[in-house]
Amino acid sequence: MEIEKAIGKRTKAILINFPNNPTGAVYDQKSLENLGELLKRKNRELGKTLYLITDEAYRRIVYDHIQLPIIFHCYPHTLRVTSHSKDLSLPGERIGYIAISPLCEEIDEMISALVFANRTLGFVNAPALMQRLVAPLQRNSVNIREYEEKRDLFYHSLKDFGYQIVKPQGAFYLFPKAPIEDDVAFVKELQSKRILTVPGRGFGKPGYFRIAYCVEKKMIEGALPGFKEVAEKYGMSGK
Repeated sequence: MEIEKAIGKRTKAILINFPNNPTGAVYDQKSLENLGELLKRKNRELGKTLYLITDEAYRRIVYDHIQLPIIFHCYPHTLRVTSHSKDLSLPGERIGYIAISPLCEEIDEMISALVFANRTLGFVNAPALMQRLVAPLQRNSVNIREYEEKRDLFYHSLKDFGYQIVKPQGAFYLFPKAPIEDDVAFVKELQSKRILTVPGRGFGKPGYFRIAYCVEKKMIEGALPGFKEVAEKYGMSGK
């Protein structure tokens, strides 16, 4: 496991992101249980507590009836971070919360540290009005079915054009493999077709590019001919 290789004496925390940005991948129950067992073993070997931080901003945006595991059941020293800017579709409003496992032995000290950090970094606090507005909306979310329809349209179309791509299980991104090694050059090629995407190297994966489909369906439909033209230019073949 790559995570195990990366853990050393200076390690204090492990950060994971699921549903993942940019791939849309989701960790299953077994994978998270294995991660929890690994961290428990490393705690004993290193003689200290390693914390697990889970970025779950897209937790409510999952498809195909997938049920996400509860990470607290897998490892007690867990901090779960989420954001309403995704599940309530409030782009730009960086408002959310951090939840700590009740099984965490240092829970009181951890909460005090988070409160202090929040006070000293006051510029990140959401306006009081937004804090009051989101409080009664904890069980609400965007229409997942609309995102799922856009995902399916984009995914199947790109597959037909010859793009190599893994079907996302959550979030609202696609992460196809570019037909050339230079993902920046390929993104510029798409720009010539009035299509905006993001190079994969910004996510530590050169040779890929990210597409966001949190846009109107007609915008996706309008972009598909451009994706097809570029695919044909580089000799890609689908169905």
